[in-house]
Amino acid sequence: MRILHIVNLGFEAGGAEKFVRMLRDGQTARGHQVRVVALEAPAGGRTVFADDLVPPVGGGPIGKLAGFVWHRGAHREVRRIMREFQPDCVHMHTIGGFSPAVFPATRGTARILTIHGPEDWTRKLLRWQVADNSGRIAPAALPRYLHLRLLMRPAYRLLGLRRIDGFAAPSRFVAGLIAADAGRVPVRVIPYAVDQAFTPAPVTEVWQTAYVGRLSPLKGADVLLEAFDILARTQPKARLVVVGDGPDRERLQARAAHLVAAGTVEFRGWLSPPEVAECLRGSALLAVPSTTPEIFGLTALEALELGRPLVASRIGALPELVGPDNGVLVAPGDAAALAEALAGLVGDAERLARLAEGSARRAEAFSLDRCLDEYEAWYREAAAAHGHP
Repeated sequence: MRILHIVNLGFEAGGAEKFVRMLRDGQTARGHQVRVVALEAPAGGRTVFADDLVPPVGGGPIGKLAGFVWHRGAHREVRRIMREFQPDCVHMHTIGGFSPAVFPATRGTARILTIHGPEDWTRKLLRWQVADNSGRIAPAALPRYLHLRLLMRPAYRLLGLRRIDGFAAPSRFVAGLIAADAGRVPVRVIPYAVDQAFTPAPVTEVWQTAYVGRLSPLKGADVLLEAFDILARTQPKARLVVVGDGPDRERLQARAAHLVAAGTVEFRGWLSPPEVAECLRGSALLAVPSTTPEIFGLTALEALELGRPLVASRIGALPELVGPDNGVLVAPGDAAALAEALAGLVGDAERLARLAEGSARRAEAFSLDRCLDEYEAWYREAAAAHGHP
């Protein structure tokens, strides 16, 4: 088959891009012709896997406002690629930077859209884009919320959101959230798969906790640092490794300066998938302290594949991955509860080993071959409906 993937960023900035890269590699290995279209953006030294790069929305404030409703350049370039590549199926991912123009540009071909996070058209997810850690929309953020709710969401629906062949949700949680937005368009739950760099390994380091994710307010890294401030008073051997980058990094490093000086916390920045895997292998468990609902939790899945227990927020799709057999769930934003959960795990080799076995058992349901099979079957079904054999 000829498969065209469309995603905002063509390098691994987060879980969505990592998933697209994994699909591309796996589908190519199976003999499919695969092409990836993304927007031009600074990659920060990371490998760009996209085949085509489209200029982003430009101009002044008014020009950008109009551009995110109809990105003329993206429409023109995607149409050109469609004529040139003639895909059997278009698989869309994060598309906000392309604007709703991506739907008319791909009309006439089988199209599937995977939900990776809050998009401009997802009503129940709109507030995630503007709310603070407590879930409130500050007065300064209200204009953006109204822009999304009253302009962008209607634009997506008007220009073709409900004329695609299907929505793929990585979790049951997300499938429920987007049901009203999807209307009569089918929604299927197809969980993510894990990178092949993540292979099971026994727990050997019982004092180290890992955090892997974007350093932004929604991910709860500040709550985790507060929890370690509490934990260090009773568990001086406990250590935290923070992997990732983002707009909050400098603020978080400044806040944790005393913990860094004491050797309790280490910031490692962005790491490649093999480096992330190595970091998790050297840790006793993974902390996922998200303060807003996770669409799926790809990092949590990677921990499962390695056989690592998890301490995670009881929010979004995380309870679909974490339970009493492989970790502990705590209330989001509760640093004291998070510290207590960590205190019950770090240093306890027997309990860590038992929970690690639970994670390894759960990981069996998330193989890459399973994911590739499900998408490929859907591609063929949707393509056949459009007259492609």
